[in-house]
Amino acid sequence: MDPIEYERRKAFCESMKTMNRSECIEIARILRKYSIKTSENRSGLYFDMVKLPQEVFEALLVFRDFVERNNQELEKRTAPLSSRN
Repeated sequence: MDPIEYERRKAFCESMKTMNRSECIEIARILRKYSIKTSENRSGLYFDMVKLPQEVFEALLVFRDFVERNNQELEKRTAPLSSRN
């Protein structure tokens, strides 16, 4: 894996730390859809980011971008409501 791709995957891992439970469940669904081997315990779901095929990683990036856009839209919609108080 080249250093640029490694950094992209590392950045994705960092962005996962801020995802809520439902978003993490969707990540698990994506991984299961592609039959990616995972390990799960009380602390969470684990998988090897380095071994993910590029196609799967791209699907995860699409989902992350979707989440970020939705969060930005939500902030735009709730900002006027919170400024009224």
